[in-house]
Amino acid sequence: MTSTSIARPAPPRVPTPPERAAGVVLAAGLGLVAWASGRKPLHAVGRTWGAELRIDAPAAHLGVPLLVDRGVHPCTVRVSRAMSTRPGCWDVGGLAVRLPAAGTSGGAADLLLATTGTGRVSRYVLRPVRWAASRSLTTLLPTRAGEHSLALLARPRGDEVVPREYELAASLDGGPWRAVGLLQLLLEQADAAMRFDPIVNELAGTSPPAWVVAVREPAYRWARRLGRRHA
Repeated sequence: MTSTSIARPAPPRVPTPPERAAGVVLAAGLGLVAWASGRKPLHAVGRTWGAELRIDAPAAHLGVPLLVDRGVHPCTVRVSRAMSTRPGCWDVGGLAVRLPAAGTSGGAADLLLATTGTGRVSRYVLRPVRWAASRSLTTLLPTRAGEHSLALLARPRGDEVVPREYELAASLDGGPWRAVGLLQLLLEQADAAMRFDPIVNELAGTSPPAWVVAVREPAYRWARRLGRRHA
């Protein structure tokens, strides 16, 4: 008498959400850049400033504590170029802001802005510029504030190569920009070794959509690892 084994069907394959797959591809690309350059993959070189964010026109209806009241908030600002090209070369500019007490549970909050357009569609499209932060920068990917989609804009005031003041504006659900305050760069410091991460250091009163986390989280995790390796 011979025994036969019954083949069990393979478990169903769980499809990978496209957003998660995009995040893994982005992380792999960052790893390749870091391996080729021997430094962290993005924004490796920058200039850091002690700064203040002044809220002049509160938007209490958003439910974001930072924007509820008038006030001045000390912060740190880093201006950089995505691929760390030489000043005057075309590159995507970046503006990173750390607000020490504006995050959840009273922790730090990070805002990351990149040079983009400012229209309903162009605000989601990266825009190479010759000088890192001499053009308008937005948060690029939206976040949620209550029932609304929220985007932030930093618009430079003046025509300096390195502006020292930026108008801060907010937009709900892709609508027009509304000025809420002024970001002032005060005193330049030694370039910061801090890692800015708007997912870990989330602005209180906001939460990114699940698809944004799925795209960003693998890339930020690898960027943190590679940053520590090349520190």
